[in-house]
Amino acid sequence: MRFEPPHHILRPLEHLRAGRRPDVDAKLAGNPGYLTDRIRPGQLRGVILGSPHPHARIVSIDTRAALALDGVHAVVTHRDIPGTRDYGLRRADRPFLCGDKVRYIGDPVAAVAAHDLPTALAAARLIDVAYAPLPTIADPERALDPDLEHDAWVHAGGNLLHAASHARGDLAAAQAMSAHVIEEVYHTPRQMHAFLETEGGVAEPDGAGGLHLFFGGHNPARERQVIADMLGLPLERVQSTGTPVGGSYGGKDELTVQPIAALLAWKTGRAVRLHLGRPQSTDFGVKRHPMRVRMRTGCDARGRLTFHEVEILADTGAYATHGPEVLDAALEHAPGPYRYQAVAIQARLVYTNNGVAGAFRGFGAVQTQFALERQIDRLAACAGMAPDAFRALNLTPPHAPGPLGQQMVPFDGPHRALDVARAHPLWQGPRLWRSAERRFIHAVGLALVHRSDGFGKGGPSASRMELALAADGAIELRCGFTELGQNLVGAIRAMCARHLGCAEDDVRPVLGDTRVAPDSGPVAASRATTLVWRALLALRAEWMRRLLAGAQGLPDTCGATLTAGPGGIHADGALCLGYGELARRLGGERPRLSVELDAEDPAGNAHDTHFVFGACAALAQVAVDTWSGNVRLERFVVCTSLGPTVSAQGLLGQMEGGAVMGMGMCVLEDLPCTEGRYAHRNLDGYLIPTLADAPRIEVLALQNLFEGDPIGPRGAGEIGVNIAVPAVANALSRALGLPVNRLPLKAPDIVAMLESGAAHARATGEPPNER
Repeated sequence: MRFEPPHHILRPLEHLRAGRRPDVDAKLAGNPGYLTDRIRPGQLRGVILGSPHPHARIVSIDTRAALALDGVHAVVTHRDIPGTRDYGLRRADRPFLCGDKVRYIGDPVAAVAAHDLPTALAAARLIDVAYAPLPTIADPERALDPDLEHDAWVHAGGNLLHAASHARGDLAAAQAMSAHVIEEVYHTPRQMHAFLETEGGVAEPDGAGGLHLFFGGHNPARERQVIADMLGLPLERVQSTGTPVGGSYGGKDELTVQPIAALLAWKTGRAVRLHLGRPQSTDFGVKRHPMRVRMRTGCDARGRLTFHEVEILADTGAYATHGPEVLDAALEHAPGPYRYQAVAIQARLVYTNNGVAGAFRGFGAVQTQFALERQIDRLAACAGMAPDAFRALNLTPPHAPGPLGQQMVPFDGPHRALDVARAHPLWQGPRLWRSAERRFIHAVGLALVHRSDGFGKGGPSASRMELALAADGAIELRCGFTELGQNLVGAIRAMCARHLGCAEDDVRPVLGDTRVAPDSGPVAASRATTLVWRALLALRAEWMRRLLAGAQGLPDTCGATLTAGPGGIHADGALCLGYGELARRLGGERPRLSVELDAEDPAGNAHDTHFVFGACAALAQVAVDTWSGNVRLERFVVCTSLGPTVSAQGLLGQMEGGAVMGMGMCVLEDLPCTEGRYAHRNLDGYLIPTLADAPRIEVLALQNLFEGDPIGPRGAGEIGVNIAVPAVANALSRALGLPVNRLPLKAPDIVAMLESGAAHARATGEPPNER
């Protein structure tokens, strides 16, 4: 029987393939405009010298031999920085170039600009740095030892970077009500972004005493401010262009090589191109935070959740970057969309010498969502209930407070997404079976998550955008957001057509250039989509009034009913004046409107909680090869409840990519760090899923929102990863008949689990289970 979803569901897969993204031709031709490809005559090449030690004091730096090499134009150290010397988000703890000590392998100590790359590399090797090694702190638990000597502190003041907690209800009373309790410790891996374009770009003197920066990143306005502060320049002397980006997934949210390239360009007065190779990118770049999550969760005899205790320990590595926000997100999502009698959560974030962890798609929430959804499946089994029925019984009502008690936009997304997943044939059919030859075990797992959207109370308080009719008649939406591959250009065109009545081809987004676009804040997941939607709603009435007023009184419009439509102004439904001709007639009176959106948390919640959430349910079908231990994700059905679908292509791309990335976190990707040294520094050792590993993916998009919803579309940029990880983990646990508490689950681990299950069956006469 064919699955017929409710009328408020879109099925993008059925009508997407004929569409074209605006950037498809450039990307398929291999020339998408990546800023590391900005190669010009006369550019110097930059090279960074990183630390060979995970933790050491810098005794001396001697650059004389490097400077003497023919073709070298500059060698810079911390002594060459004229302004601020450290940067960071919530905590400015990261030096542009290290002066007193290094805290991880690859920590930048010096940099060279030379006429070509071989010369720059040779000069870097001639820089003589004397180090005094310090104790390496690689274990987050040991990092918090109160007896640890001060020379083992990664930063002055100790190794605890950030701590957060939340508690509500009578924990003892809720525990006493519990008929079933599951206690487990979960471990999630360090994951690498593995983006196509490694960190890089060009810093160019502008000939007027300033700099123009061309780097892939999320927030050109912040990049501009940080570098102006570093160089001691007025802000208007620095400009930044930050689009497009050859992949990020959070890895280019914070500044990377931009300050060092800017310092070299400032020192030499020449354009400097700096682009990391993969091994140095692996050392230098941020990773997903490894976490240890201890959960103890109970339910009563009827299957109603009673209490939820959580302890989170996260390894942020050498510097804070987005670490505090990541930990806050992990804490906020630890309860999930479920209701309890009592909750107690403790979370700690620790400095170590294990590289640097920062923003990564899923942003802290995915680690605790994996653990929580495993707990929910296991409790359902204890209560003798199906996983979907157990979840439905325990969901919070749509108008209830958020997971930390905060005020939220009313939203029934978890209910609706779960309803659709439960009705899907994949869930209604068999959920565990063997192949005919008995070699493969097939299983279907279910998961449900909600995901905060935008920034919480602690994020940027405003976002600025402009809507203008350009001299050539193009409708320009000007904003500081960058195109990261998420189809922001296509989404902006689609939203303008939807709200302004024009055609998509009438729209020219102007993105990520501080010379012509206002500061809109950073791109974070799909934050830009929601904010552009809100901006267009705020500007629409005045935009229409200005356009139609400009067309009034023309000979071909007298007495007609005017509307703004595809191609221009329409009189009584027929195009009478193109936007280009209207722009010519209006001249300097062409419409140009600005908007500044209020804080993304108008409810005034406590620091670092969120006002807006989206939701997803998913079904994952896996096949486990009992001979080799290899796993294949065969089918993935994702039911998104994210409000209006702005760009079907964009939604499909985000959910498909998220599914594959989440699969990688479950069964393949891990970057171990032993005494501060990564086990792999290239993609021949660190393997990621490819298109050949991608499953059959079905995306069902629910567009339900309550009337009067103030936000519009929720973000799709991260939630695909958030839902894929627990769905695949639950499917694997069903296939193996054993709890899954550590990711990734690689082939040797699965073989060991299969052997453990067989031993259990021989000893008990029954297959293992989670009851």
